Amino acid sequence: MKQLTGQAMIHAPLSKVYSQLLNPGEQLQWNSLYLTAEVHPSGEITDRTVMTGTFKGSGKATVSFEKVVPDREFTHHSRMMLFNLIPLGEFWHRYEVAPRADGTLVTQTVMFAPRGMGIVLASFILNGFRNRLPESFAEFKQYAEQPGDQVKS
Repeated sequence: MKQLTGQAMIHAPLSKVYSQLLNPGEQLQWNSLYLTAEVHPSGEITDRTVMTGTFKGSGKATVSFEKVVPDREFTHHSRMMLFNLIPLGEFWHRYEVAPRADGTLVTQTVMFAPRGMGIVLASFILNGFRNRLPESFAEFKQYAEQPGDQVKS
């Protein structure tokens, strides 16, 4: 299993930060990789929730929510596919939030278990994740630290 971790301080209340990270409707607003996203069943996101969507760079995907602990953490889990045909392995993306005096500390951990062709492409895939973590933090920080409603441009 390959793993990368990053942290960022977000100057916003923990419950707001957690909700903006967890809710795919919010992620459509701040995460440039999200093109479409729907959750099933609708309503509160739990360990049984599944998100289907289209994501820049990876096409259509099905993502399961795991280890959902309100105002603390959750994990996205999916099977990575090349061109939606060739299995590359499994992918987990864990978000954790922790209160701090000046806001919320967000930790993102990306875990990748390469399989088949994913073993050959592992360094390329990991470099993509390594480059994406700081971009993701920058997008989220800009969104979360602005007051009021945000609209994706």
